[in-house]
Amino acid sequence: MDAPNGQRPDLEAKAACVETVPDLADSLNALRRLKGFTYAGLERAARPYALPRSTISDLLGGVKRPRLETLELFLRACGLSDGDVGPWRAAWERAGQASGPAGAVRVEQTQPRRLGVHASITAPGATGVLPQYVERDIDTAHRGVRALLREAMTQGGMVVLVGGSSVGKTRTAYEAVRALMPQWWLLRPADATQLRAFASNPSQLTVLWLDELQRYLGGEHGLDAATVQTLLQAGAVLVATLWPDRYTAYTTPPLSSEPDRYQAERSVLELAEVVQVDRRLSPPEIERVQEIAQTDARIRLALQSSDYGPFQVIAAGPQLLARWRGANPYQKAVLDAAIDATRLGAETPLSADLLRNAAPGYCDHRQRAVAPPNWFEAALAYSSELVHGVAAALAPVGAEMGQLTGYEVADYLVQHVGAERRTAIVPATAWDAYQTQLADPNDQYHLGVSAEDRLLYVHAEPFYRKAASSGHRDAAKRLANLLKEQGREEELRAHADAGDYQASWQLARLLYEHMREEDLEIRADAGDEHAASRLAALLARRGQEERLRSRADAGDRHAARKLEWLQALLLAEQGSVEELRARADAGDGAAAWNLAELLADQGANDELRIRAEAGDSEAPYWLAYLLHKQGRIEELRARANAGDSDADSRLAALLAEQGLVDELRSRADSRGYIFALRLADLLAAEGEVEELQARAEAGDYFASARLAGTLAEQGRVGDLEARTKAGDYHSARLLPYALEKVGRAEDAQRLRRFGLPGPQNT
Repeated sequence: MDAPNGQRPDLEAKAACVETVPDLADSLNALRRLKGFTYAGLERAARPYALPRSTISDLLGGVKRPRLETLELFLRACGLSDGDVGPWRAAWERAGQASGPAGAVRVEQTQPRRLGVHASITAPGATGVLPQYVERDIDTAHRGVRALLREAMTQGGMVVLVGGSSVGKTRTAYEAVRALMPQWWLLRPADATQLRAFASNPSQLTVLWLDELQRYLGGEHGLDAATVQTLLQAGAVLVATLWPDRYTAYTTPPLSSEPDRYQAERSVLELAEVVQVDRRLSPPEIERVQEIAQTDARIRLALQSSDYGPFQVIAAGPQLLARWRGANPYQKAVLDAAIDATRLGAETPLSADLLRNAAPGYCDHRQRAVAPPNWFEAALAYSSELVHGVAAALAPVGAEMGQLTGYEVADYLVQHVGAERRTAIVPATAWDAYQTQLADPNDQYHLGVSAEDRLLYVHAEPFYRKAASSGHRDAAKRLANLLKEQGREEELRAHADAGDYQASWQLARLLYEHMREEDLEIRADAGDEHAASRLAALLARRGQEERLRSRADAGDRHAARKLEWLQALLLAEQGSVEELRARADAGDGAAAWNLAELLADQGANDELRIRAEAGDSEAPYWLAYLLHKQGRIEELRARANAGDSDADSRLAALLAEQGLVDELRSRADSRGYIFALRLADLLAAEGEVEELQARAEAGDYFASARLAGTLAEQGRVGDLEARTKAGDYHSARLLPYALEKVGRAEDAQRLRRFGLPGPQNT
């Protein structure tokens, strides 16, 4: 039904004229008429897909923008080929947003350097701001960057590229966004607060650019899963980058005995599609690099290095590292003070005063004695000088023209030198400088956590107090927990009575741990919800059903829940399967749990399978438990490979019990944390300290925990203390226990109360 000869429209020109939704409707209507279609004809042409006349009427009415799927179905019904659809898709994108959100620009107009793409080294004959882009395998992979972005464009989505510094992740993301959605708006939020503001009034066709995702996560005002959900439902596309060590830290659940530090960060990343960006090039990528090197001088120069990847060389990463290694004692002291501040958690620019005050502790007494008068100015000039015209070890940062706010450490140095300094002891001058100079509450909170991990309560507590006084709730929580762990009940009580939520919670925990039922009841009756919750738990623990019922009847919801749990437990002890089943089927969670446990004790595999397949949330756990108990490793493997996390857990335990170390190690390296935990358990049980240490040094959270446990059991106080001073959280927790084990109970008590003494300067 094409138009007569001589009347074929220039489809690309017609699509190019579209700017608004009415423009789009007018052009589509003109296309329909020129193709000679009625509404009924279009409906028939679209078959076997459904394109009702009412949908066509809405599409051509020009009131609101159609869905992309509807537009493409309409165009194909009109007889357009796949090659003709592209201009219309671009027109649809332009029509979606005549003006973008405040601060946004069209993707095609963005400057890559402003989005975090590293500047490039210079080379004779090089042209352009950046070298030619080398296509990565992850660009075109089945679940690669571009495939995931196409999916996100139709329904909203979050894509996170995880890779080390200067491996090309930001450039890869930029090129993908520019290729797929040039007409979309791109907004680079300043912080999570701006993201929440956008989520409250989202615009269509907007890419939210979150380079260095960790800057938006954590702290009281960090990005949360609820905000991300809102953005995804609004159709926004979030593109982010993240370093591997941070991704591992955020996504690894803690041991059951430890606090969940990164619950909020993990919840955000669970909503994301993650693409790993390898620092090593694949053979096809090497071929593409070599081909482009024939015409691109910078890539040709980068290929001359055999020690580093071409993308790292282009971003001057190795040159920055060489600058750090070649620094004199004063230059290195300034750089180390800045690197330490950043790796300990400071995110805002570091002032010159902070660096000046922190640096002396990194020099020995002879170096301090002979320091020239201008040692700091010369060191700062060296550290902030551009390398290859691209990057400085310390980059000056300013909010206003001509105003210096402070200095930021090159991320390549943070990653590589930070890894080398991971076990280094931060000197007293640095802690003192951070204490007095860091004014941002988030920085204060993060430095407080780093100090507490080293048992440096003398620094942790002031950091927490400063941040809490600015309204930082996480700092208030950590401060209250510190008071609780030190048994400072009166301070906790004073804060709780003054309305401090966190202190109230920690005081209730302290009273519960000491079985102080009467004190809990007094506070509960005075309206303290935390005390009421802990009192109910204590009464249930003691089996005091009548007291729970009395409080439940008086309106105590905590007592009502614990009463329900206690009743279900009693039914299970009595073997009352039918009543438990009836309660579970009616939605009683406590009954469902106890029923599943009872069925597992009875070896009722079939019923557990049926209940698991029917959606019983408790049955999968107990089915996996039963299969583990029966040694049915093949069924556990099958369920684990199908994505059953409970089967994962039990398979890991069974592999450890059967000594299948190779499979356990393989799954630990590829499948996730539960296998890493069991491998660490097995290595600890067999006393494999060297492998535990190697895995811990590589960032294995559970190996670090089990290594600390092994050292504690062996009474190796010196090793634990060294690891604690270097910031190992697990060693810090177990050092008091190790002291007790070697007969130093008073030292252990003093350590719990006061922590370690502050570090000394060199």
